Amino acid sequence: MKIICFYNNYPPVSNTFPEIKHPLFYLKPDTSILTNNRPFFIPEFTEEIHCQLELVIRMDKLGKYIDKKFAFSYFHEIALGVNIFDKKTQDTCIQKGVPWECSTVFENSAAISPFYPIETIKDINSLSVKLMKNNTELCNGNTASMIYSIDNLIAHISKYFTIKTGDLIFTGSPFPSIPLAINDVLEVFLENKKCLKLRIK
Repeated sequence: MKIICFYNNYPPVSNTFPEIKHPLFYLKPDTSILTNNRPFFIPEFTEEIHCQLELVIRMDKLGKYIDKKFAFSYFHEIALGVNIFDKKTQDTCIQKGVPWECSTVFENSAAISPFYPIETIKDINSLSVKLMKNNTELCNGNTASMIYSIDNLIAHISKYFTIKTGDLIFTGSPFPSIPLAINDVLEVFLENKKCLKLRIK
């Protein structure tokens, strides 16, 4: 399985790519996955750890060149994910015009909540998501502000490679990244229901 991450799907990030008029994505390996509220240990080679909160889709059907109108039949579960990356390394690579995947593909850099069946979700296109750090609310947003809808994202990536059962799609973050430090505690909420607690070590 693979993790596909979109990063220009909400205005705060998309505005930094004024000439790009289509979704941008990168891949993480499955070794990036962190589940069951296990702690995240900051790698010794990183310099400035940040994170973003994202809606995650788990694909449950094989597909290639998926038509947008059929995209919603390819998944039936969603979760929230904390996408962790080394901001300083990423910024340096971008400034130099070189690939920056090394800033985000390290172990356990994709913390994921339990998955929820979409039939239990009132409106997947308008979900409130919230992140708290050390009991302080830092981020509060809604998936309704997506630039590219979920069906557009699925149709777009399926042009480039086959989507397989179990693939995860991080759909982007509705707010800018926040810095992390040792002993921070993150709590994330979907529709005001806490679904993940992440300790930083």
